[in-house]
Amino acid sequence: MRIHLARPATSLVLGALLVAGLQFGASADASQVRTTTPRMLAPGDHSLSLKVNGMTRTLILHIPSNDTAVHRPLLLVYHGATDTAQGTEHTTDFTQVADRTGEVVAYLQGVNDHWNEQAGQSDNAAVNDVAYTNAVIRMIEGLLPFDHKRIVAVGFSNGALMVQDLGCKIAGQLALIVPVEGEMAAASSPGCHPSRPIRVYEIHGTADTEIYYNGGPIGGHGTVVLSAPKSVARWAQLDHCSMTPRTVNPSSSVRLTTYSKCRGKVTAVLRTLYGGVHQWTSGIGEIVDGVLPPA
Repeated sequence: MRIHLARPATSLVLGALLVAGLQFGASADASQVRTTTPRMLAPGDHSLSLKVNGMTRTLILHIPSNDTAVHRPLLLVYHGATDTAQGTEHTTDFTQVADRTGEVVAYLQGVNDHWNEQAGQSDNAAVNDVAYTNAVIRMIEGLLPFDHKRIVAVGFSNGALMVQDLGCKIAGQLALIVPVEGEMAAASSPGCHPSRPIRVYEIHGTADTEIYYNGGPIGGHGTVVLSAPKSVARWAQLDHCSMTPRTVNPSSSVRLTTYSKCRGKVTAVLRTLYGGVHQWTSGIGEIVDGVLPPA
């Protein structure tokens, strides 16, 4: 595993990494490395790199200044197509919320600023982003403690389709997925077999002109997605929920459709934003913090 720390690069941090068994500058494949002694990194942003299936991958790991080490969640954040991990950190409030509430936030970086979400045509067809996600979780295990029962994957657009795919394939590692402006792909739905029930909190705006609320083809992508209501209903079916949802309007611009009485005490929720467009939802960090699984 090759790890690069951009900040803070103190001797204390480097020493902790070496004690944790991470040979600084080594070239071992992250998919074959598992560390066993978590060590605390200093608060702030850390630029990390690792090799997955022979490919160097990167991410930004934000350590909160509010230390609640034992029960703190791990948020895996997936940017939209053509965006970056750094851009996503700057345009969302995950970091600000984490510094107040104690979440660890990993801003993952796609190859060529895209994710291979297995939903349609992809320039990243040879890239395995599920393996990358698994490797990131294992790497962070060796760097600091977090609650393994509170790992959350949240993504926007192409990143939302990515977390939909993760929910289907590695539900055993995740407690919650939060797809923002990106429903389940129609082609993926029949083959989605999560290993256990998983919480789903899907967010979609009715005025999204890139990935439509009512589903259909994504322009130039070769992918067809379910409508937002059908996407969440599919998750409710997979979670063995009662298929009669409860609907409330907490404000004039928001409707919550909730499927409950699911196996594993999970829920599947659609947050409909009336007039919402194709962008990260305002206050997304606050929203995710409010729906985290309990410690």
